[in-house]
Amino acid sequence: MLRENKTFRILFFAYGLSTLGDWFDFIAVAILLGFVWKADPMTMALLPIAYAVPGILLGQFAGVLADRVNKVKMIIVMNLIQAGTTLLLLAMPNPLWFLVVIALRSCASVFNDPAQQTLTRQVVFEHQLLQASSLNGAVFQMGKLIGPLLGGMVAAFFAPAICLMVNACSFLLSTVLLLPIRHVDKKPAAAQTKTREMAIPFHLAWKEGWGIFFQNRVLLFSTIFSLFAMMTIQLADAQLPVIFRDKVPLHPEMVGYSVSVIGLGALLTVTWLHRQKELRSYGWVLGGGVFLIGIGFTWIALYQPETSRFWLLVASLFAGVGTGLTTVGSNYLVQKETPKEALGRVRGIIDSLTSMTFIVAPLLGGWLMTVWGSSLAFLWVGSGIVSIGLSALLLQRFIWGNQKANATVASQQAG
Repeated sequence: MLRENKTFRILFFAYGLSTLGDWFDFIAVAILLGFVWKADPMTMALLPIAYAVPGILLGQFAGVLADRVNKVKMIIVMNLIQAGTTLLLLAMPNPLWFLVVIALRSCASVFNDPAQQTLTRQVVFEHQLLQASSLNGAVFQMGKLIGPLLGGMVAAFFAPAICLMVNACSFLLSTVLLLPIRHVDKKPAAAQTKTREMAIPFHLAWKEGWGIFFQNRVLLFSTIFSLFAMMTIQLADAQLPVIFRDKVPLHPEMVGYSVSVIGLGALLTVTWLHRQKELRSYGWVLGGGVFLIGIGFTWIALYQPETSRFWLLVASLFAGVGTGLTTVGSNYLVQKETPKEALGRVRGIIDSLTSMTFIVAPLLGGWLMTVWGSSLAFLWVGSGIVSIGLSALLLQRFIWGNQKANATVASQQAG
């Protein structure tokens, strides 16, 4: 059982600490830009770009590196860098410099994801991958549920700067937790894999990762679908503080409450997924998840200020269930479909491609908000997300193939 796996337990708790801090950080950044500095839609659109550009530039390099070095030590170093840059945010005098430091911090966070994903695959058995992905998804959503709620209250009663301090401390505590397992790569199987990878020149290892990605139909088609969905979602996602400012101008805390309810919906979903042994249909999970996110955004667009704020939370719950499905489903798919020794490279490729959507989409979203207004822009974007989710549900056999047949063939070959 996973709870008997000491290495995974430590990794899990360390990941949970840093995730909780991240969501304290999230609400502080949203309040500083949206309510303290009163940033316009185009400035708000620069925030996801500051997070995304490092992923585009460094994602594939980070993926190859994760397959070749000690993954725990890699995470520890990046945690320390993130703690330092988070504290540096406290000294920033305006939104522009604030976004520059966010981008610098994101350079370090780019290296964490492929290392954490590769290490998870290394320390758990294959039949436990869905459980491990669900647990990681659960702790992420718990942070999303608790972090903005507590962060919103701390920011309201004290200052957003306190939230940034909490995030810096969480990175440091996560580092301390990881120290006992820093030599996990010295185990025979892991050491043998790392030795084999180090024997391959860096550029050939990178090229081999792309070859694996293109030859795997499920990975390729799933990534194409995810890019279309992510592009559309990001048109509006960065503008949540803007539309809440227009819908409920006297209640800035609704941003935190909404994000917390999204986390609650996602947490309930990943708890259900944790009880499953495997995903029998990528189409229903990924397509259905995107469809529900679209329903949530459309609902927010149709909200009228004279009605109860409760309905904004209902819309957020739909978006949360969709987020839980897509987050766990996509992570499990990559873990399941990628060879263990190439997981870092493939993960880095997918992360870098996904990061590209954070460049064009937020800028376009900021422009749409400025030209159409937040309600109309959210309505059209939400409708587009619903259409993409429905298309995936209707065309799932074409996108993902017949999973039952594929599983049968794989079992026969294994036999």
